[in-house]
Amino acid sequence: MSASNKFITDILISFNPTFDPLILDILLLVVGSVFTVFVCLFGIAANIVNIPLFRKLGYQDGVNVSLTALAISDLGGLIFELVYSVLLNPYILEKDLVVSKIVIGFITYYLFEYFTRVSGVITAYAALERCLCVTWPLKVKMIITNKVSVAVNWSIFMLYSLYLFPQFFTTIFDWTYVPERNKTVFVIYLTSRRAEVFPITYYITDMLLPCSTYIVLITCCTTLFLKLKSKAKWRQLVTSSCDKVSHVNRKELKSARMFMAVSFMAVVLLLPQSVMFSVLIFIRALAMDGRYGDLRHALNTCVNLLKISNSSFTIFIYYNMSSKYRFEFQRMLAKFKSNVKLQPEIHK
Repeated sequence: MSASNKFITDILISFNPTFDPLILDILLLVVGSVFTVFVCLFGIAANIVNIPLFRKLGYQDGVNVSLTALAISDLGGLIFELVYSVLLNPYILEKDLVVSKIVIGFITYYLFEYFTRVSGVITAYAALERCLCVTWPLKVKMIITNKVSVAVNWSIFMLYSLYLFPQFFTTIFDWTYVPERNKTVFVIYLTSRRAEVFPITYYITDMLLPCSTYIVLITCCTTLFLKLKSKAKWRQLVTSSCDKVSHVNRKELKSARMFMAVSFMAVVLLLPQSVMFSVLIFIRALAMDGRYGDLRHALNTCVNLLKISNSSFTIFIYYNMSSKYRFEFQRMLAKFKSNVKLQPEIHK
């Protein structure tokens, strides 16, 4: 053990970050089940609203294509996290299930992680697309068409499916008879290949790719902000129509601020997981089977809540920062209310 690793471990030992079993159960129940379920339900409803709204807004450029793909990815991740949170509730006993909770947790966890990573990459692509459109508007609009955006987003879904391959390649699912329960149960077995594949997947899929996504997001947002600021100053110097300049600047700034807000939220809410994975490299005691496994379990539950919050709360950014989205949302809400009022009259 290196001197720095020993120093960190000594701090943890002196701090003794262990949870009382009762406190840990309450934390997992409140955060992992109650809060997570409510946020997932809200996020599922929000993304179900987002998908048709972006379709109504039209696909004049590739931005709404990427936002639609983002909503689809967020919806997929939230559905699997909801299943994970509900079925792994401690009050649902495993003896009542035909499929082992470990199998349910394994499948839903990695599918949730897949969609979370896809959402991060799509957000980075959308920010990059907006950044390039502001930097080289004429060239980029001719290159990044709707077909290109559809192809890129579809490719992100397909390429990132490789993330799932090593997870399922190193496991075997099979039925086994459990004498204690007098029942045949669907279980999972980890193969010897997992020890060989895990280090590669850990450093690439859990460290390198997420960090690259954050770098793209931060770089694009910074470039976008600086470029819009410089263009606004240039236009004020070369044009005589101040009202027109102000209108154009407001329109561009609103679009830029919306993407910067979505990107900033993604970095803030997704980065803690990468930080936790980085810490695990130096502190092996934080592994699930390590000395501080209960602390890791608690941290993982809180990190999952942050990730589903990122997939659920973008609707507030769209509503507050996009006048077109807000208008279509209000139209959809008014139409829904009118249909609800008409139903009792129809039954009469």
